[in-house]
Amino acid sequence: MLTLVTSNPSKYKPFLRDLERLRIGLEPPQRPLPELQSLGFAEALSAKAEAMASMFGRPVLVDDSGIVLEAYRPFPGPLTSVVLRSLGQAGLARLLSGVSDRATMECHLGCWVDGCLRSWTGAVPGRIDTSRPVHDERMMLTDLFLPEDAGSNALLGHRTRALAALEADAFALHLDLSSEKPGPPPTTAGCSPGCPFCAEFEGDGPSIFSEMIGDQLASRIVYEDEDFVIMPPLGEFMPGGLLLLTRQHIPSFSFLSPTLWAKLQNLLNAVGRALKSRWGVAPLVFEHGPASERSKGHCCVDHAHLNIFPARVHLHPHLSSRMNLALSSLAELSRLQRAEFGYLFVQENDGTRRAYDGQHAPTQLVRRIITSQLGIPERWHWRDFPGRDELVETYLALKGQILL
Repeated sequence: MLTLVTSNPSKYKPFLRDLERLRIGLEPPQRPLPELQSLGFAEALSAKAEAMASMFGRPVLVDDSGIVLEAYRPFPGPLTSVVLRSLGQAGLARLLSGVSDRATMECHLGCWVDGCLRSWTGAVPGRIDTSRPVHDERMMLTDLFLPEDAGSNALLGHRTRALAALEADAFALHLDLSSEKPGPPPTTAGCSPGCPFCAEFEGDGPSIFSEMIGDQLASRIVYEDEDFVIMPPLGEFMPGGLLLLTRQHIPSFSFLSPTLWAKLQNLLNAVGRALKSRWGVAPLVFEHGPASERSKGHCCVDHAHLNIFPARVHLHPHLSSRMNLALSSLAELSRLQRAEFGYLFVQENDGTRRAYDGQHAPTQLVRRIITSQLGIPERWHWRDFPGRDELVETYLALKGQILL
C-alpha cells in the first residue's frame, strides 16, 4: 500500500473510498519538517517528497496546495497560508485593487522515486471576491474563492482533479514501488505435477478433457509447436473460443521468455485472422495472471493461458474502476511480475491493450462480463456449461487453419 503523508488527514475524508480503491493510506509525518519558502510548487513539492522519503525509508506521497493569482503568477503558490495570514482580507483586497481578480486553486501530489520527483496536479480556475463575508480567517480562501464552474466545490475541486491525475498512473506507481521482486522465470521445460494442462499435453494419463470430451475427440489441439499450444477451452460458451497456452509451465505470461514475445505476437495475429475470417470479429484476448505464489487469488489454473473469443464486447467500461495502465506491446506484460495482487490483461477488439489490478477479482470475472453482454449469463462457468458441442465445432473449424 502507498502512503500519503499529511498533517491534516481530514481534508481527504471525502476521498477515503477512492483512496482505498487505489490502495493509498493516510499517515501523519513522523516529525515536523520546515516548510520550504518557495514560490514554485515544483521546488517545494520536490523538497518535501525527498525529505519524507528519507524520513519513512521508502517513497511516499506528499501534497501541497494553494492559490495562484493571475496578476502575480506564480505568487503566492506554496506560500498561500503564510501570505493570507499576513495580509488578511483587507490586505488581500488592496493587493488585488486595480488588477485582475482571476486566480487558480491548485493541488499538487508528489512522490520521490529513484532520485526524481513524480507529480500530479489538479487545478480549478476562478476568481477572488474580496467583498464576500469571511466567517473564519482560517477559511478565508474558501470563502473568497469563486470557482469558474458554479458546480465546483472550492474546497474539493482541485484535490479531486489531482487525485484523478494520480489515478491514471497509480497502477504503474504500485508496480514500480512494489516489494514483490520479479523472480527468474522457470528454465526447466516440461510439465508440472498436478497441472491439468500439462497432463493433457503429455497425454499419458487421464485429464479433465478426456473425462468430459474424450468420447467425441481424441485431442482438442488445433495448433502446437515447441513453445505454444492452442485449443478450444472447456466451458466453450460460444463457437470460436480458444486458449493459447505456453508449452512450458509458467504461472502467467508475465514470465514469458523475452525471446518469445515476437513469436507470440505473430501467433496471435494468425489466430486473429482465422477467427475474423470464420466469425467476422477481431477477437478479444484476456488473461487473469497470478504474478506470484501469494497473489494467485481466484485464477483457475496457474499455467499461463490467454483466453481468445470472437465476441464483439467492449470490456474497459466494466473494468475501468480498477487501477489500470495502457500497454503498447505484449512484452510490457513482463512488468506485471510485480503486481502484488495479480492482474487482468485485456486486448480489446480494436487491438488496444490494458492491464488491470487483480485485487479482489472474482473467479472468471471477464467471462462473466462477456457472457452477460452476449445475453448468455448462465454460461460463464465451465462446470455449469461445459460447451461440448461448441468445443467440437470450434475444433473442426480451426484445425489446420491457424497459419503463421
